[in-house]
Amino acid sequence: MTNRIPVGDDSLSRKERIKKMFIRDPETAKIGEEILPFEIDQLPEFFEKKAEVELRDNPERRLQGLRQIKELAKNDKHTKHIEFDDDFLLQYLRARKYNVAKAFSQVKAFVHLKKKNPQMFTDFSYDQTVKLITKKVVTILPWRCQDGCTIILVELDNWNPDEVSVEELRRSLVIYFLQSLREPMTQINGFKIILDVKSNPIRHLKHCTPHNIYLIYHGTQECVAGRYKECHIVNTSMTFKAAWILIKPFLSEKLKKRIIFHNSKETLLKHFPKSVLPVQYGGELKSYDVSDWLKRAMAPEKLALLGGRPRQT
Repeated sequence: MTNRIPVGDDSLSRKERIKKMFIRDPETAKIGEEILPFEIDQLPEFFEKKAEVELRDNPERRLQGLRQIKELAKNDKHTKHIEFDDDFLLQYLRARKYNVAKAFSQVKAFVHLKKKNPQMFTDFSYDQTVKLITKKVVTILPWRCQDGCTIILVELDNWNPDEVSVEELRRSLVIYFLQSLREPMTQINGFKIILDVKSNPIRHLKHCTPHNIYLIYHGTQECVAGRYKECHIVNTSMTFKAAWILIKPFLSEKLKKRIIFHNSKETLLKHFPKSVLPVQYGGELKSYDVSDWLKRAMAPEKLALLGGRPRQT
């Protein structure tokens, strides 16, 4: 039997206990100790315990949850022809804390998204996708936050739609989110997003349409099995203000509370260790090119497993 951590019956005391057990101070966190690389081969014991307490995750529940969600998929008209890999389904089970019905509902939302927007899931190009990294538009930072979260940095002002089209941007986001969620550390700890929304309104405002804004929100929040712990907004711009008016009504109160606006970039250091932030945000990170990870993530055998494949009859 797995040694389980007692969590108690009282939800408030449980939350307090979780906070005390797994909180880590960004000011004292050190690389190689509390701060781990984005790519990590083995789940550390600390995060195994965190997963059990926060997500009800343990070997027995994983087996049971996978068996149940696969059964639902085989008997549903929308998913019965699709073969899902275990690591894909496990993302949803962990994100929904092993509520199988909720996890499967989100899987179906992903299937519908893929059916309605097939162009987002085909014709992937490494040469196009890597531009987001080399031009510092969207990237996954090479070090995790002290609490294990994957950090995604978006520098909107670096995006030139003439170089990377909206369609390529959507495909790239599919790769970023789905492939980073293959990492158990990301499944368990979730994402922290830094949105630098400084923007050239002449280049960007015309793309700030209700359809584009909703598609990003719906895809990331309702279809992909990500746990979004914090979203940090820096350099508020005209483009962001227009987008915020459109997207704010869709956001849950829980998510709104996780959006943190910064009057200066330096206040990010209250939330992130200095060693994981790029120098332009007051950190010490001079290089954050993760092209090697992207090349591995976009290997043909990895893309073939992206979000399910036709079931063999």
